[in-house]
Amino acid sequence: MSGSVPKKQLAAAQGIEAGCILFHINTATADILRMAREARMPSHYLEGSGANIFCQEWRAFVHAVVTAGLMQHAPNSVLMGYLRQTRNLLAAAEGQQEVDTPPKPLSPDSFVDGPFSRYMALLAQARQAECPDTFCQRMADAVPLAGHPDAQGKARLAAMMAMLISAVWDKLEQYDILPE
Repeated sequence: MSGSVPKKQLAAAQGIEAGCILFHINTATADILRMAREARMPSHYLEGSGANIFCQEWRAFVHAVVTAGLMQHAPNSVLMGYLRQTRNLLAAAEGQQEVDTPPKPLSPDSFVDGPFSRYMALLAQARQAECPDTFCQRMADAVPLAGHPDAQGKARLAAMMAMLISAVWDKLEQYDILPE
């Protein structure tokens, strides 16, 4: 007897909501900064404007991961519905910033054309192993005083990124998301 578990069906609106929930649970400021500390990122990434830039960059990566997962496991109408929520997702994330020196928030267009597009291109081409290098290079460019994390820090960041990709994509695979 096959151990195949039937997938739970989600309506299109529920599929969009699931994508938004996956974004929210992986982008809380306190959680991002705890992850950065555990990965032993440079101290300039953990406070002030560097912490806010780190959070923005992580959110771009998470948004790309959820988007790529929906590309694989949801109809195009659900994918487009999720992408239409970008402005709302960013507004909610900015509203929960806990760092002293808020950066100038990225507009949704700058977010999509900037950090999001870098990760999306890699994930869409199954080049997720390049995401940690891209993340570290973008952080070094944005926070020049911090430099790059050491090899162990970068390896920890890479592991956390891989775990996030796996968790999000595995979760989306559990559902049969219906078109609108």
